[in-house]
Amino acid sequence: MTHSYKTLRNLVVALSMFCLMASNLVSARPDIYPEAPTYFGPSNGVSIAYQEFGDPANETFLLVMGLGGQLIHWGDEFVNQLVEEGYHVIRYDNRDIGLSEKLYDEGVPGLFTMIKYKLGFSLGAPYKLSDMAADGIGLLDYLGIEKAHVVGVSMGGMIGQVMAAEYPDRILSLGSIMSTSGAEDLPEGPHQVELTDRDGLTREQAIALIANTLKAIYAKEGGLTDEQWLAYAARGYDRSHYDPGFGRQVWAILDSGDRVELLKSLRLPTVVIHGTIDPLLPIEHGQHTAELVQDSMWVELEDMGHYMGDEHFERVVAALMENVARVDK
Repeated sequence: MTHSYKTLRNLVVALSMFCLMASNLVSARPDIYPEAPTYFGPSNGVSIAYQEFGDPANETFLLVMGLGGQLIHWGDEFVNQLVEEGYHVIRYDNRDIGLSEKLYDEGVPGLFTMIKYKLGFSLGAPYKLSDMAADGIGLLDYLGIEKAHVVGVSMGGMIGQVMAAEYPDRILSLGSIMSTSGAEDLPEGPHQVELTDRDGLTREQAIALIANTLKAIYAKEGGLTDEQWLAYAARGYDRSHYDPGFGRQVWAILDSGDRVELLKSLRLPTVVIHGTIDPLLPIEHGQHTAELVQDSMWVELEDMGHYMGDEHFERVVAALMENVARVDK
């Protein structure tokens, strides 16, 4: 293990808050794809729920969501901008979340897990980030897609980093957004969050908790109205809410170690995008990731927290397109 206990605590606090929010991309606009069908494909031993948009004959963008987030949390407007750029887009639920297969027979991490981590023992997680990366590659296999551009947010960025390292012949380019290298002693965010167990909460109480968390990590004034935050939180909660899956995803992150040497090994066009006001993973996490990846592009957004909204989509897509242009055709 290479994380210090301080790093572990900060990561768990930050990522646990992220779980409560249930997503990190939001749009105030009506759904562009309200009737988009959800399909299910076998991948790496689990059933993965996915949606696809645009012409499958075009190059593919594979969108990897963060901890506790669902495929619907890749905002429709963001997806549509990629489609309008001429790409085929796939968004999917990670294992244990959303409509993808739940590992009901597996346990969840507890205090003993944290003690083992502090002592440097293996945590025995039922799966790791490499397994989640294999899920994404398996989905491409199922769909008959040889190569794809991969974009991930937060934990999805970590998974994308692992995909790029372990399957270099399958990944055309990488976009790592509001993510981290997982290196020891990176700073903690300004928010120290008191975690709340959602067991026993009514639907309305759980949705209010998620909405309040969303507003906190937005990290600036403005954004959506209270009613819009509540509606957005309700959409994800009503589609699926499964806290044990979140716990196992945290477990996977902690048991996977840092990605410092992995990032040094990458040899593909990579863009690292991070907000300057991110309250969960401060900008140093993104900067360190960019420093480790050879010839990476670094893009910082001064008005972005641990959240990507309508006002960020155009700039993020532009950065992705600039990175894609560096791919050898």
